[in-house]
Amino acid sequence: MEQVNGTAVFPDPDRAPSKELMGHFRRLARSSPWLWDSVQITIGVTNAQAHPLAFAAPNLPEHLTVLIRRPNAIRVEDDNGEVLFRTDDINASRDASFVASTRKSWLLPPHLLAPVYGDDGLVSRRPEAAYVNDLMPVGLWTAFLDPVEIAGFAPGPADIAFPHPSTIHTLQEITDDRGRPCLEAVLSRGHSYAPVMEEAPLLCPRRTRIRLDRATGICVRRKVLDGPDAGLEHRVEISAVDEYMIDGLFTQPTPSLSDVRHPPLWPIPGTVQRPGA
Repeated sequence: MEQVNGTAVFPDPDRAPSKELMGHFRRLARSSPWLWDSVQITIGVTNAQAHPLAFAAPNLPEHLTVLIRRPNAIRVEDDNGEVLFRTDDINASRDASFVASTRKSWLLPPHLLAPVYGDDGLVSRRPEAAYVNDLMPVGLWTAFLDPVEIAGFAPGPADIAFPHPSTIHTLQEITDDRGRPCLEAVLSRGHSYAPVMEEAPLLCPRRTRIRLDRATGICVRRKVLDGPDAGLEHRVEISAVDEYMIDGLFTQPTPSLSDVRHPPLWPIPGTVQRPGA
């Protein structure tokens, strides 16, 4: 196996991130399911020239507003507020999935389970739970909302050389344009890297810059640094966290048979209106 020298791992060894900060970063990447219940975000993508790219949706919007209420309520709007996607029914019966007799169908939502926390109050070891939302319209969004794949569900074993799913090359504490504290790292894939969504990995084959919001654990920046997609950047802006969101934001309105305030006139067959009657 090819050895990775110190220069390749840490470009500036004198300024290598501390072991404590790297551990904090990995625990933050595991903690998202326990840090928020609802969130409103705006998503945009830019190319290598920092020009915005349009989404494959009607009117080709350059930004999408996404409202999410855990565990499975989603609403997506374009720049003009038009609804592009929303959950059909967030209170559907679970009978069909339960009788399927599969192990996955009986997994509990993460907020009903207690993880193992570290001294900093973030998750050190995650329990087995139903983390993936099958209703998410874009697979990569699942990784943005819960970037556990860059850290793994638990700390790596200490008896191997590279125990973590990703290698941290640089790591710094920053404050973004909206004043939110973040941790930003340049990462590359490790031997045990396994994306949550195989068709939408968070880390590219070479180096990727990842920024995590410290309050929610959400990945708010992803920039590809090497390869054919170098310069491609996904941007997530957090507008609201844990605000109350009613069911009507996520479901189609149910039409009623009639409006009792304006009762319909039902003609009676066989009657003839006579003058003077």
